[in-house]
Amino acid sequence: MGKNIIISKYVLTVISLTISCVAHAGAATAVENSAHAAKEESANKKPQRSRFRFVPGRRGFGDPMPFYWNGEYHVFYLTNPAGNYDVNWEHIVSTDLVNWKELPAALSVDKNDPTGPDGGCIFTGDVIEKDGVFHAWYTNWNPLNPKGREFISHATSRDLINWTKHPEHMIAPDGIHYANHPTRDFRDPEIFWNPESREYWMILFANVPNQWWGRFALLTSDDLINWKQEMPIEGVPGDETPSYLRFGNTHYIIGNDFGYSYAKSARGPYIRPKFWNSILVRELDTAGQAAKTTWDGKRYLWFGGWSGRSMPIPREVYEGPEGLLYMKPAEEIVAFFNKTAIDLTEQPSRTSLAVPPAYMLDYRIKMDPQSRITISFGGKYHLGLIPSQATLSVNGPGIDLGRPYGRPCPVDTSESVKIQVFVDDTLIECFINDQFAQTCIVDKWWPMESTLMFSVEGGKVDVHKCLLRVHE
Repeated sequence: MGKNIIISKYVLTVISLTISCVAHAGAATAVENSAHAAKEESANKKPQRSRFRFVPGRRGFGDPMPFYWNGEYHVFYLTNPAGNYDVNWEHIVSTDLVNWKELPAALSVDKNDPTGPDGGCIFTGDVIEKDGVFHAWYTNWNPLNPKGREFISHATSRDLINWTKHPEHMIAPDGIHYANHPTRDFRDPEIFWNPESREYWMILFANVPNQWWGRFALLTSDDLINWKQEMPIEGVPGDETPSYLRFGNTHYIIGNDFGYSYAKSARGPYIRPKFWNSILVRELDTAGQAAKTTWDGKRYLWFGGWSGRSMPIPREVYEGPEGLLYMKPAEEIVAFFNKTAIDLTEQPSRTSLAVPPAYMLDYRIKMDPQSRITISFGGKYHLGLIPSQATLSVNGPGIDLGRPYGRPCPVDTSESVKIQVFVDDTLIECFINDQFAQTCIVDKWWPMESTLMFSVEGGKVDVHKCLLRVHE
């Protein structure tokens, strides 16, 4: 087995690396453990709590509902220890987006009323503040409720920790704008103040009468308590957990994992951008499922969900040209990796180096237009960038039997390409030029070995910088 050494606070395994600063077609650079070391390490491997991602104590992390207040980032979220049963609003808080404190569940199922609205699951909603009172509107989901499967309910708090439910404020679809049959969809409210109409807006997913597919419903209110149901918002793809963002005079609605649309008015009409799925979406990136955003006074922060065992790192979403939304890692996450553990930029071949259990890959390259590069982690998980096809792909043993997923990712090969990858034993999150992102879940049944490989095909790739950074 490889010799163990201590660097800062990490126990690292010495391995061998072959790397060339200028890679040509067919060339590959790799970090390899001996077969004996890999086998022994795999046998002794135990689950680790991520150093820079929040990992719930129970099952998965999903449907984040972020809310910023007075220097603190609150994230309410769902976990499903027993499937779609007994799902509550869990609650964590952070001041730096890295260290998270777990708080008591904010909203819980009413086990004394198993057929009532709160007797099944407490699903996704939103939090907003008005006059010193925090309002949470959330989804009741209970297929045993004879009055209907889904309602929208209300709770209030003075401190974001202790909540009082108000069942008298519960909202059901009116049967006119939105279907009111027992198995209807009526869920996942997003709430914001609309300064043009000077009223609060609630956007949620609902069924339209006599149509098989749903729409994003619009409800309006003057007081956050009494809501009027309006005609749906058209042109936004998706079926749950909408997020509303505004940059200047441009309005965006992200429709969960189906992409997003933009408009010059909050009411629309909404259209899709050129690369309508340029933000993370489930078909292209599992971190995009049931994601939500929050405004912290200077930026929109995006929180992803249902990406295996941990919460994806918070990302900043900002506006690009022609209706595009771009995404980059939050600056607090990048700053967390404050020490260069390994500099691969000028390394000669066959140099003994160490691979941290959690790290950020800081990579700058210049690519020929016809070149393609693949970064392989542990020999099982692969991220591929193909400029000629304007795609970033990901595949691995837990991803649809290894079939690669791709997403639009245009890069200008006349300029250097910035690649940042955040790696631990739960997720691999990749960012290209602070614009496009892709995530790969590390399946617990297919853990990564301590290997890293860069493979180049089709043309020349010059390496300007290649650093493995850790937290000291």
